[in-house]
Amino acid sequence: MSYNKIQDNFWIDEKVRGWDFKTRMIALYLLNNQHRFSEGLYPLPLSYIVEDTKLTKNEIDKALKKLCSDNFIKYDRVNSIILIINALKYQPLQNINHCKAALKKLEQLPKSPLLKEFIEKAQLYNPKFYQLLKKQSQNIKFLQIAFQEISNNDLNLTQTKGLKLDLAEGLQSEAKDSQAPTPVPILTQTLDKEAEIIFKDNQNPELKELEKLTCYLIELIENNNPRAPLPAKDPANSLFKKWYKELERLHRLGPVGANADEKKGYSFQEIEAIINFSQQDQFWKNNILSARALRKQVIKLENKMKSSKYSKSNQKTDMLKNLYLAAKEEEEQNEKN
Repeated sequence: MSYNKIQDNFWIDEKVRGWDFKTRMIALYLLNNQHRFSEGLYPLPLSYIVEDTKLTKNEIDKALKKLCSDNFIKYDRVNSIILIINALKYQPLQNINHCKAALKKLEQLPKSPLLKEFIEKAQLYNPKFYQLLKKQSQNIKFLQIAFQEISNNDLNLTQTKGLKLDLAEGLQSEAKDSQAPTPVPILTQTLDKEAEIIFKDNQNPELKELEKLTCYLIELIENNNPRAPLPAKDPANSLFKKWYKELERLHRLGPVGANADEKKGYSFQEIEAIINFSQQDQFWKNNILSARALRKQVIKLENKMKSSKYSKSNQKTDMLKNLYLAAKEEEEQNEKN
């Protein structure tokens, strides 16, 4: 039995909430049915969906059109192939054996224009798998053709392009890039002119950690200050990029005004601890409302956090001391009696 991940924010996603009940159920079915390959590209005739869900063909057609228009899936009706757009984002292939097994599954599929779309997603979301596909394209004909089509079309692989489903005419292209799930980081990022850092793939540990810390800071601020202007937790968002840059500078350079030679940068663990403190302290959680503010006030935050820990440590020591003295006094009183 195979297992496929479904994100716990599925039900609260804005687009999902806009779907009717049957569309939501079809979306869930596409994510975890028994025919699915975990990589997200797999054969699925409409007759299978009818049989498994007990819905009518018209109901399924309507749901698929909505899911395609919202860029949740892409569907090649001619070849009965489904592509779940974010499958490789949420369930990337972890090792070379998984990658090789996925390649064998691809070899069994009928030729579909969705293959090059799938390769595009692999480069965005799962670079190790993409490198295997690119290497194997030298020897495997169907991959060679797909990579050649990508090259000929001069595709920009850092953006998402949609395909529109017309159930009567098959697959058509459409310039649309919105989708319910959150997009992923682009493959290469230049953070700023003064300090250019290029991450070659989105599996780079530093890139992933900085992205995670940025999302974490946004989430904590949102919990404390629901009306604060915040970026979407989306690496493609322009404001998110600015917050990301500030945390990257905090890690690499340190406080505002510091330079790389001074080696005043903060570790990821230190940044996380300071973020936690800034959003727990009664004063600072109302004043640290951006990554920029966090970096500007980082020295004060660090000192306050250390003094707070020292104060709590002293309080704990005093409490233990008082308990000891009380027990000793009780023991002496018992001896007298």
